[in-house]
Amino acid sequence: MNLQFERKYWEERLTCPDWYVRLEEELRTLIFPVVRPDAALKRFRHQVYELVEELLESGTLPLAQTGPQLDGERCPIDTIVIHHTTEELDIRLGKLSAIGLVRQYAFQYLVNNVLGHTVRGEPIWSGHFLQGKMVFFAYHWLMRPDGTTERLLEDGYIGWHAGNWLVNTRSIGIAFSGDYEQSEPPSAQIEATVRLIREHYPQVASANILGHCEVVEGTTCPGGQFLNGWKRHF
Repeated sequence: MNLQFERKYWEERLTCPDWYVRLEEELRTLIFPVVRPDAALKRFRHQVYELVEELLESGTLPLAQTGPQLDGERCPIDTIVIHHTTEELDIRLGKLSAIGLVRQYAFQYLVNNVLGHTVRGEPIWSGHFLQGKMVFFAYHWLMRPDGTTERLLEDGYIGWHAGNWLVNTRSIGIAFSGDYEQSEPPSAQIEATVRLIREHYPQVASANILGHCEVVEGTTCPGGQFLNGWKRHF
């Protein structure tokens, strides 16, 4: 496995509308697989994500100007799914969007099935916008360790976060910024999330506030101590 990041190689391909097709081998072998912990691979991935973030910010990574309606199946919200990002505590929103573009949207476009639409080879479209720019967030909210709350997606958008489309259509994804595989989040982060749910989603029953691991088998997200520990706060 070659983990030498060659910026010129990646940048030449990322500035093409079908960049994910041109980089399919690298994406399938180096980016998509869930591998933890692997410090060298994680460093490599972060170099890719940061380049994608840079190109999105400069407008040199081509995006679709129009695309399929991806939020038409949005249902009344009755479920909350809690996640952790497994990334740095102070991750930039631009980088988080870049990760979503690479790991989620590029994957689905390579599979060539976005809600029944054949899209392989086309520039990517999310239909989700924040402050006038197209974004690729999986989650609706990001919770910082100090309790700061950041809106990522409007409630009317379907976040691709749960790994289950039916759950996605009726849920809100809330991500804790950080990696809580071996620890509990700070109390300020948990308390801010409880307030957020109480204020914005009072209709959601406590039984429907779930960890990602309760929706999809094979993941411990939002952390190994969630089910028998800090889930009690919700």
